[in-house]
Amino acid sequence: MPLTYDVIVVGSGPAGSSAAWRLARAGLSVAVLEKDALPRYKTCGGGIIGRGLQVLPVDMVHVIEQACCTARLNVFPSELSFTTYRASPIVSMTMRAQFDYALLSAAQVAGAAVHQCCAVKDVSSQRDSVTVMTHRGAMTAKFIVAADGALSTVARRIGMTDGRVLIPALEYEVTIPPERLERFSGVARFDFGILPHGYAWAFPKRQHLSIGVLSMIQRGGDLKQSIMRYADLLGCRDATRIEQHGFVIPVRPRNGPYIDKRVLLVGDAAGFADPVTGEGISFALRSGQLAAESLVAGNLEEEPVRQTYSHLLAGSILPELRAGRLLARFLYDFPRLRSWVFARHGQRLCEAVTDVMAGTRTYCDLTFTPKSLFKLLTLHWRRKEGNRIA
Repeated sequence: MPLTYDVIVVGSGPAGSSAAWRLARAGLSVAVLEKDALPRYKTCGGGIIGRGLQVLPVDMVHVIEQACCTARLNVFPSELSFTTYRASPIVSMTMRAQFDYALLSAAQVAGAAVHQCCAVKDVSSQRDSVTVMTHRGAMTAKFIVAADGALSTVARRIGMTDGRVLIPALEYEVTIPPERLERFSGVARFDFGILPHGYAWAFPKRQHLSIGVLSMIQRGGDLKQSIMRYADLLGCRDATRIEQHGFVIPVRPRNGPYIDKRVLLVGDAAGFADPVTGEGISFALRSGQLAAESLVAGNLEEEPVRQTYSHLLAGSILPELRAGRLLARFLYDFPRLRSWVFARHGQRLCEAVTDVMAGTRTYCDLTFTPKSLFKLLTLHWRRKEGNRIA
């Protein structure tokens, strides 16, 4: 006989673990399936922004390696530089293996069953249940929460509509001498102009530096050359140890729906990464909790759960992703306009985006509407024409 649960959560990252925690706290029988042995390494910059810290279900201070209350953005080759400060951390640095495992452990303490080294091979939907096939055998549940990442097996097996845009990223975990690492302490660094249509980052951890590059276009060029140039710029080329990791980030969500055949998509499986920064943890946490709230409020009945989850997403995450895409187009598709705006309004723009990262404002609060962006384009074009005629 297969194992039977109210809900099976596939994937033990922030989306899956936060969903499992909420479901277990509500008294539902829930299992988390993780294909790897735990704790497992997760390729990620490891920066938990303030927006994500606000929705954490439990205190995670013990896995924070550095709390950065300062963020710095540099624009090359113009050498423009902007610094923002907040009383609370803008970005808290962690290693995802420890962060994810701590969150999963909280779900386990709440009552969730955890099956590690348990990869999903297939998924089939029945009228009032869903069956998951693993190499350990079958498990059934009334619903599945698919939190299995950007390459979601569950979404693919169930035939969920896609439409996401997956962009490439490359991360190096760089070990450098302590005195050099100290120069990066307490500051989350972001750099534009290192590569076209993307940015680079440098995040200080307890004993090493995490640096990375991403491209907002699917064919991002040679990321390895870009990150080596960036390592040179940071003075890290002669590091004593470098670990390289590549991954993809969904910066456009699926076309929807995000629930079908008793499967709810959350996190990267749904495509809920921030379209401006590529950060995915905060919306993963939030979507996992919204999925759990929908299952509890809908009393595990298919139509009420569907309506509730769709309504909650439409009122929170989806508008933010749409608003963020407008700002992302400006930042990555119009480099000359971006440089012009940064030269005139750079500090104001950085303060606004920092507020979004800190969780005190949203992209929907900002004034980067199609009308305002068109106005910026018009001003920029008039300036260029004036210079040409002169």
